Amino acid sequence: MDSYYCIVNLPGVPVRDICVLDAASDEAADRALQDLARRWVGFETLYLYCGERVVTVLSNPALGFAEPLPDLPLPVRFATAA
Repeated sequence: MDSYYCIVNLPGVPVRDICVLDAASDEAADRALQDLARRWVGFETLYLYCGERVVTVLSNPALGFAEPLPDLPLPVRFATAA
């Protein structure tokens, strides 16, 4: 069974932390990732994985990252923290 985990990148500090998330589905992991984003103020990007599969990449709009384009056919769902 694969685990959900997140790699936290800060500006100038890649792979600052690796956090294991308590989730049983991609949707539950996405919700847990949103909670994690609220705790890591100033994060640059959060990469959510299930095993070796990328689930979501969250970028911080406060650092100038653009909002994702709607209906963009990417292999990864990009999201921005609210």
